[in-house]
Amino acid sequence: MMAQFYIKRRSFLHSLDPRVKIIGMLIGIFTLMLFNEPLLLIGLFTALLIMGKFLAGADFSYQFKLLKPLLPIVIITLVVWPVIYKPRIEGFFIGISYSARLLGFALVTFLLLMTTTQKDLVLGFVKLGLPYELGLTLTISIRYIPTLYGIAGTIIDAQRSRGLELEKGNILVRLKKMSAVLIPLIVTSLKTAHELSIALESRAFGASKKRTYLRDLKMTKRDYAFLIAMVACFMIAVYARYALGFGYVNFYRGGA
Repeated sequence: MMAQFYIKRRSFLHSLDPRVKIIGMLIGIFTLMLFNEPLLLIGLFTALLIMGKFLAGADFSYQFKLLKPLLPIVIITLVVWPVIYKPRIEGFFIGISYSARLLGFALVTFLLLMTTTQKDLVLGFVKLGLPYELGLTLTISIRYIPTLYGIAGTIIDAQRSRGLELEKGNILVRLKKMSAVLIPLIVTSLKTAHELSIALESRAFGASKKRTYLRDLKMTKRDYAFLIAMVACFMIAVYARYALGFGYVNFYRGGA
């Protein structure tokens, strides 16, 4: 549920307008995409961790807990790249770059979800010009990521209690065993989506073209100042990347 992400407390990021945080998330993602130098990406990821600690009030342990489901993907990335790319040392560095970038993408998204309630998130998307239906759909999709993760964990535990050993065997054997998890998960997801559609229809969702809101969003001077600072940092990053060539390593022989 969304409550697994959202932390109810008073912090600097909690007090910001959701529109500023949504734009900040996009700026963070695009900034991570600008660079591929491993040490720089690790530094940016570390900066996001520190931001989560001091600006969002999220302990490092909680942030790493949210990132834990990505650990298998990170390990696969670190293992596969040295195998498929020669020389292997460069493949290893590429794997580090992609892993740090993936973790950065996830963490900058989690910072938004940790500090913004679901209703504020929907309202923020709507105020940015996104149709309410799309804003609600996007928010519900994000909301059910941890829900599906929890369901998958329950299914895995149930299958293990029946004697299924997912950790044993080579990669092909493990993938075949995962069908015992994926099929129930897909069925449960479809059932949940059907129940959600019934709940929305029972509340006459979409019956009126014009919507009203219990409260409105208002930008403060602090919101504008933080937004300007983020845009300025992003412009500096773009200049450093494309004008100075900073933070980019040409691993691939084909050019920049």
